[in-house]
Amino acid sequence: MDTKQTTQITTTRFGSVEVPDENLIHFKNGIIGFPKETKFTLIPHGQSTVIAWLQSAITPGLAFPVVSGHGLVSDYPDVPLEPLVDKAGIAGSGTDEFAVLAVLCASQLQPATVNLLAPLLINADTRQGAQVFLEGSRFTTRELFVLPKAAVESETLESKAAEARAQLASNG
Repeated sequence: MDTKQTTQITTTRFGSVEVPDENLIHFKNGIIGFPKETKFTLIPHGQSTVIAWLQSAITPGLAFPVVSGHGLVSDYPDVPLEPLVDKAGIAGSGTDEFAVLAVLCASQLQPATVNLLAPLLINADTRQGAQVFLEGSRFTTRELFVLPKAAVESETLESKAAEARAQLASNG
């Protein structure tokens, strides 16, 4: 019998969350401003396929809203990632894929922005991550956050489909 190891994470935003150990993301050097925060998990934001929460597995009240950088701008990132991946020590077999997440910042009465200059890179195979600085990039730490039309349409369709499934289940 193959039993997977899990970690129970207590959060202030999501309650108690059980996460398979292979889904934990490890940041050897933490992230900017939080050097001791080395273990996280991604928690989807509702039905969204673009927005999630990067929840600390160490500190219950620490969760960052993040967005997939790949879906925001067609030519992002605009500098090669390979040297950054090597320097950060998160390279794997050479065929690894990387998630590029931008931290979302939303203040009251201000438009939401994303940090596209210092994204989080996560090796999808090894689950090792690092926050890197995209030297030479044209992007900044405060880019206006606007979901591409395709992502908005996709999320609207998914939301409507989920509502329809819930209604069918309740009428069942």
